[in-house]
Amino acid sequence: MKLSDVLPSRLRLSMMEERANKVLKKFNYKYPYQIDIEQVCDYYKIKIKPSPEPDLTYSVCTGFRKGFIFLPKTHDYVKFKELVGEEFGHLYLHTISQTQTTKCLLAQQERQAKNFSAYLYMPTKMLRDVIISYDQPVDITNLAEEFLVSEEFAYYRLSLIFPEKADAIARSKGGFGYIKWLTN
Repeated sequence: MKLSDVLPSRLRLSMMEERANKVLKKFNYKYPYQIDIEQVCDYYKIKIKPSPEPDLTYSVCTGFRKGFIFLPKTHDYVKFKELVGEEFGHLYLHTISQTQTTKCLLAQQERQAKNFSAYLYMPTKMLRDVIISYDQPVDITNLAEEFLVSEEFAYYRLSLIFPEKADAIARSKGGFGYIKWLTN
């Protein structure tokens, strides 16, 4: 059985999801591991450069959906991918400099970029194809590995679907549900 059989049937596309899907349509990605943010950036003429500060990630817009992404050197591909994805979201979605905006607008831009990157790396179309068996729930670790993202990122993406934190998704003969692990 696929995850599509257990996801809520009325998943309404958000504006950020529509925009992420528009980007993905330009490429022929069929599987999550194929989503290549460097290829996406090249397509949009966005250059990825090392940040002058060791812990600073930012982007500079040089025109409509063009610019530079500056990020600290990292050997962790998942971290690299997530940082670039969010900064790509800023360049794709916004032309207003974050240094020349209000705190309220800045918070909105950050949320939009994060949501955009979540939909970009874990599109609903690909989430629906995840296989679920009767006897084993799909937990966040497995989902994160399949989509080459961190567990924190996978939690965030599922929060855009489910009303509570979902640690795993499971099904039974009577239906489906998401599991929240109880901790001490």
